[in-house]
Amino acid sequence: MSRSTTYVKGLIFALLAGIFWGITGPLGEYLFENKGIVPEWLVPYRMLVTGGVMLSALYMQKKGSIFDVWKSRKDAIQMIVYGIAGMLTVQYSFFAAVQASNGGTATVLQYTNPVMIVLYYTVFKRIRPTRREALSVFMVLAGIFLLSTNGNIHTLVITPLGLTMGLLCGFFSCLYAMLPKNLLIKYDSTVVCGWGMLLGGVVLAVWKQPWRLGVQADMEVWGLFAVLIVLGTIIPFTMSLSAIPVIGAMYANVLGSIEPVVASLLTFFILGTTFGAFEILGFVLIIATILILTLQKQGEGEIE
Repeated sequence: MSRSTTYVKGLIFALLAGIFWGITGPLGEYLFENKGIVPEWLVPYRMLVTGGVMLSALYMQKKGSIFDVWKSRKDAIQMIVYGIAGMLTVQYSFFAAVQASNGGTATVLQYTNPVMIVLYYTVFKRIRPTRREALSVFMVLAGIFLLSTNGNIHTLVITPLGLTMGLLCGFFSCLYAMLPKNLLIKYDSTVVCGWGMLLGGVVLAVWKQPWRLGVQADMEVWGLFAVLIVLGTIIPFTMSLSAIPVIGAMYANVLGSIEPVVASLLTFFILGTTFGAFEILGFVLIIATILILTLQKQGEGEIE
């Protein structure tokens, strides 16, 4: 396969990863609204199955030992912290936001995390933001305002719980990205993600005890659950990992930002959720910050 063909394949994989990830929120919304499913049932089972499948596949392929991370006390502690404070929190807050608002809005709010990182470095590290970073902060704040009020300062078009959980998801997404950095240097990313999913799923299952919730899952629920695991998690994760070494993290992030667009479109066309003009403008402002901050990294030579 020629280099140009490989590069195009990487671009397609990154784009498809974003598209497949975009189905996650709308699928959750459908299950919550039409099948009586709750996040306390969906999230722990999704994490347990996904983590188990990923680790089992690696074990059968003999890509190193999936248990190496537990041979170091320091790495084991980092993995536990990541599984609980990173993976569990972001997964649960996302679906809680979906239940309290809708799949499109929750996905867009999750994408406020790059600006939260900018604010963190500004407030706690005393690093002055660049013009693009300052513009991104302003755009995100304006986007959240429009998304929450649809341009009317006296009215909330999103529930306080939906807004809170969506912003918490953005915050926890920062932890999700930052906590495993040292682990990813030493171990395969699939191993780190798989153990994070499995650990987070175990803790959440023990905490919420989904088997006691009385959820009645029929064949449609299990079918959509399988779609959520395969198309909404495992396949896009694998595609993204395949694309990054070929096209670089910068282009992968840009193409992956189609996720909130897909989620919003599916929420509108399939689930019938309507959005006002100012809400759509809020979506655009928040999503645009991804492009602004990513292009800044390109200008600084931080493509990989």
